[in-house]
Amino acid sequence: MTESSTMPRFEGVQLVLPAEDEPESIDARFLISTLLVYVAKGDGDISSVESDRMIELLSSRYGERSSVIMEHLSSSVMALADRPNIAQTLNGVAKDLTLDEKYEIFLLAVDIAMADGILDQGETQAILFAGQILGLPQNTIYSEIRKISSNT
Repeated sequence: MTESSTMPRFEGVQLVLPAEDEPESIDARFLISTLLVYVAKGDGDISSVESDRMIELLSSRYGERSSVIMEHLSSSVMALADRPNIAQTLNGVAKDLTLDEKYEIFLLAVDIAMADGILDQGETQAILFAGQILGLPQNTIYSEIRKISSNT
């Protein structure tokens, strides 16, 4: 295996991370859906309101049917359960996004946390972690948390 094939690289819009036997391809959709699932699970479970909102947001963003979005979300649930280094992987994908793209994704996560109208402490921590994974400045993250905390 050459050194270039062992390094993370972009192929179109997808980030390819080399695995032991074959490369794993990760794109921004995976990053977004995984962060949304993580935030939705922040209070212990994903409510039907949160699930519906995730499907709505991702469907409108990508123009895909609900069934395709459900596959993305299911993959994200499995990744969160099975990959011990998922945060590092997501952070690697986020590094190639612009600050505006990171902030837009962060606001989607905030939207999911507020989907049921209740901001749980676990969701607040999940939002904080999502902002850190995205590499947003701390003042930006805490400013958004304060905004939504004052609205609940």
